[in-house]
Amino acid sequence: MTPRRVPRRKLLATVLATTSLLLSTLTTITVAAAPAFADGPCSTSTGGGPGGSGPGGIPDDPDQDPSQEPQLTPEQMEAYVAENESRNGLYGDTHVYMDSAVPPHPTVGVGFNLDRSDAQALLTAVGANYAAVRAGTQDLTPLQIITLFKGDYRAAVANVGRVIDNFNALSSARQVVLIDMMYNLGPTRFGQFTGVINAVKSGNFLAASIQMQNSKWAKQVGNRAKKGMRLMSQGAVCDPRDMPRYVPVPNGGGGGWTSYPGGVEAIPWGGNSDSDFWMKLKSLASEVACYTTTVTVTGANGTYSVSTVRCD
Repeated sequence: MTPRRVPRRKLLATVLATTSLLLSTLTTITVAAAPAFADGPCSTSTGGGPGGSGPGGIPDDPDQDPSQEPQLTPEQMEAYVAENESRNGLYGDTHVYMDSAVPPHPTVGVGFNLDRSDAQALLTAVGANYAAVRAGTQDLTPLQIITLFKGDYRAAVANVGRVIDNFNALSSARQVVLIDMMYNLGPTRFGQFTGVINAVKSGNFLAASIQMQNSKWAKQVGNRAKKGMRLMSQGAVCDPRDMPRYVPVPNGGGGGWTSYPGGVEAIPWGGNSDSDFWMKLKSLASEVACYTTTVTVTGANGTYSVSTVRCD
């Protein structure tokens, strides 16, 4: 049987159509697979002058890679975490509300979960009535909100340092992502992010970002995770919108004295390191002063740091 010949023009048209379809399909696949963030820092061309500060309020350092700016100050790092935990940032929520978790938890202050095992002890320590706060018949004061936040923030920093052995070598933009995740998840759940942890330890920050993106946590927290992925991948605050709005004000003269919302001031109070000094927090509107520190505990889930509080 003689094969049927296809006209050359028709054959060419068929080949072109098929090729166009394949290219269209490949293009679609490539676009869909592209990550939403880039590997590497953003580039900045400006910096502070002598005695001044560069982008993000970081003091000039001649040994610092300028492409790694802007970074975050310690005060901006605290504010970043607070704004991810509360719509009011460091002002917190004075009145109890139900968070967005499934199932939801009664929450107050700067993301302080009232269902946590030590919630009653900590609220009692700051002079609040746990049952009344949970029932919505008592609100927290600015001093109580900041005291609870400072205790949990410092515990989160200590816990990240236990897990990430190269934590101190990271840029502050990457450090704050890990602190933020620890603050939000707690040491047990954070420890389950082995892909993120191992990628950070090996210096593969793009892989760490992708691991974050592929987690159930990222789907739950939405924009919080997207900001964290950008900072982790780039190692700097490339998008100004990722900078926190309200930042506590460090007082001049050194010593770590810092002013917080609601007339609350904090200062390190004895000790030799972040893990053992007490932090004194005082309300300018009253004679009440609170002290918070971190202690190490060992339980079924391993060894980790928690906050302790006392108020006079």
